[in-house]
Amino acid sequence: MLLPIFPLPNVVHFPGAPLPLHVFEPRYRQLIADLLARPAADRHIGMVLVARDADTGAVELLEPGTAGLLIGHEPLEDGRSDIVLLGEFRFVIEREVEGKPYRQAVVRRLADDAPLVAAEEIERLRGELLDAALPVARESGERCGFSLDDLAALAAPDRFPLLVNRLAAALDLPPLRKQMLLAEPLLERAASLAGVLRSRARVLEALRPYRHLASDPERQ
Repeated sequence: MLLPIFPLPNVVHFPGAPLPLHVFEPRYRQLIADLLARPAADRHIGMVLVARDADTGAVELLEPGTAGLLIGHEPLEDGRSDIVLLGEFRFVIEREVEGKPYRQAVVRRLADDAPLVAAEEIERLRGELLDAALPVARESGERCGFSLDDLAALAAPDRFPLLVNRLAAALDLPPLRKQMLLAEPLLERAASLAGVLRSRARVLEALRPYRHLASDPERQ
């Protein structure tokens, strides 16, 4: 599959998660124009995290990336645009292809489904994720990136992959940590996320006695 590649230094996209982007560089304006000329089902962009070597300045594309389908496009007056991608699948790059002002690559799709033989493990991980995420959502509200309503909507057993990936996308983790999550198979990703959420819940619980100080104007 040939994909246009959109490398960014601070964005990691996950399957099933929406990603809003602001497009302003001329080469990516051309990318969007090219996509809009295609059938709606073929408008994919490969999002890849890019890292720069501090010593040499060399740029490296970190794999895997995530292919997102263009589901929203709002043109602006000066040629820029706001878009929304919906993550569909992870991929690795087989080879880059020249011929456009933006990067293109032939990619290989990676599976991201939970194996049927792991039904008991999936159910255990689903419970762990929800048990760990609920106190974080209750204590942090929308600041944690997901709400109690979001968790309720993702709690059904058949939504397990979406639960994992939406939580991974929502958490305010450093980009390289998110990239590590994206690189893990789905069940390992779920286990890692549960650990992150349990740690965050413990921190929030420890800070609870001091939370009133943040709202006291005499102490600010």
